[in-house]
Amino acid sequence: MTKSRGVRGAAGGCAVASLVYLLARGLLTLLVSALMGLAHPGASLAKPLGFSGVSTALFQLLIGLGAIVLTLVFLLKVTRLKTKDLRIMLPAPWSPGFCLPVFLGVANLANLAGALINRLTGSPATSEMLPSGGPELLVQFLALCVMPAIAEELLFRGAFQGLMRPCGSAAAIFAPALLFGVLHLDLAQGLTAFACGVFLGWLAERSGSILPGMLLHLVNNALAFLTIYLRYYAPAEVSFGVELFILLFFPAFGAWMICNARRQGFSFSAGLRPGVDVLTVFTSPVYCATVLFLVAYAAIFVH
Repeated sequence: MTKSRGVRGAAGGCAVASLVYLLARGLLTLLVSALMGLAHPGASLAKPLGFSGVSTALFQLLIGLGAIVLTLVFLLKVTRLKTKDLRIMLPAPWSPGFCLPVFLGVANLANLAGALINRLTGSPATSEMLPSGGPELLVQFLALCVMPAIAEELLFRGAFQGLMRPCGSAAAIFAPALLFGVLHLDLAQGLTAFACGVFLGWLAERSGSILPGMLLHLVNNALAFLTIYLRYYAPAEVSFGVELFILLFFPAFGAWMICNARRQGFSFSAGLRPGVDVLTVFTSPVYCATVLFLVAYAAIFVH
């Protein structure tokens, strides 16, 4: 009973922090747009009149980083979360040669499922137009690849998972991963984010650190960045070939790696801590209401 009450409180805290993140991001976007309008009348983030592509990308980077920092401050001040719970430390021995291809396999299998969902629902696949090169491309890489890999892991696998950790590994992995998915406010992207979040949560539990997850997150973002860039600037056959290779090779190779490791006695559950059943997170009314709100918001207002 004590653990059940604990998981309700921890899951509710993560859910409230998710809403704080969305609110902070929205307010920072409004603030930056207002300041842009003062500098150049009529300008905003949606219409960056008078601002270079580098400036606009830097604004987006600062908004994303600022929203996560404010959410972390909220969690550290309001909940029992401590800085040490973020697990910004050197990991226990882990196997990048196994974890990286398996993680990319999970991510790209989810990408294939997401593409199928978009196809069945008629939703267009969206991707941000990238500059062809120069400082603009570098800043976009920092904003779309480096910053999310560091900041999102710090928030979800660090803070959220740290808050859930006393409830056991299963709840600590699942609850933040689901919020990570629904906060993308897109069904296809959310499916990929959830699958990746589960694997990265497992890795954080096994290694005792969020640093390996940051590395894997960065590699996955960089591959996505590469495929989008090639889609716009490479010959169609090159772009298609690279994207098809990434989508098919890593799921197949990752599955082979798992089968080979299982034959040698590997178990994903080894080293994880016992605790409440994973579905116990749904006994938190705040958590359930937040997940439903985010799903409804994405369905009604985003699309």
